[in-house]
Amino acid sequence: MSLLRFMLALTLLFPSPVHAQTKGDPMSVAAVADHAATIRRFYEECLNQHQSEILPEIFTPDVIVHAPNGDGSSLAAIQQTVERVHAMFPDHHFVVDDVVVNGDKAAARWTMTATNTAPLGGIPPTGKPITQRAVVFYRFQGDKIAEFWLQLDQIGVLRQIGVQIPGAPSASAPPAR
Repeated sequence: MSLLRFMLALTLLFPSPVHAQTKGDPMSVAAVADHAATIRRFYEECLNQHQSEILPEIFTPDVIVHAPNGDGSSLAAIQQTVERVHAMFPDHHFVVDDVVVNGDKAAARWTMTATNTAPLGGIPPTGKPITQRAVVFYRFQGDKIAEFWLQLDQIGVLRQIGVQIPGAPSASAPPAR
């Protein structure tokens, strides 16, 4: 087997967990891996392991947040969001499903599982398990996150706790064929 075929076979058997796209001025593989590691560290260490003291290592002091409930800018805003997640979902667990890096931008898709133990949107807690999915786009400044855009499946969570969404089938209804 030629060396090229061997390398291709290895690539197919052991794909990289980080996907890099480069246009124009390509980034080093190390920088791509660093951005992906920073994103994963935020979810694993800060959120899952409740280590919010690492936030200044991950985000710039004036980080800009674009979220469904409004925009903000500061490390304090990130800290408040982390505290809110810990308070609302004490048993939460995040899994980073994918990270794609392109220059100073990155995207991540994650899944959070938790129990609904706090009011959501004015709806009393149900004690039901939930699965929250999201896609987040990040802009890095050096090795820190300077800005991000968060898109959550809020309707999916509301359906899981029993909220009827006008025009949508109930969460327990079988999918349409």
